[in-house]
Amino acid sequence: MKMIRWTFLLVLILALLGCGCISLILPETNSSSFADMVRGYQDYYDSIVIDDPLNPTAWCMRGNYYNDAFGQFDTALQSYNRSLDLDPEYAYGWFSKGVALQNLQQVDEARACFEKAVQYDPSLAGTISRIRQ
Repeated sequence: MKMIRWTFLLVLILALLGCGCISLILPETNSSSFADMVRGYQDYYDSIVIDDPLNPTAWCMRGNYYNDAFGQFDTALQSYNRSLDLDPEYAYGWFSKGVALQNLQQVDEARACFEKAVQYDPSLAGTISRIRQ
């Protein structure tokens, strides 16, 4: 279980660091295939919560997709909230919700989520302090 959490954290950090880099990699002339690819990813992340609706990690991963996919922060928050409904002590759910709230400029709410994340997983403190800078 600990390995899954570390893997998830690594994927989350890579996703956050990669935000905004897609346009530098993909050519603009191929926008229809890019749109197809995005829809495919959306279908995938939607399907994982359909296949395993009681899995807080699946909901959190779906939220991460929507948080990163063209700023769909409200949809991301719905997924994070579902994740936390399933496991209120899920540190990565609190962390990810904090990132989405920070993206929405809801700094006080984000701070409260980050504090909850550290409460449940103190190893996130360093990552959170770097995000706040």
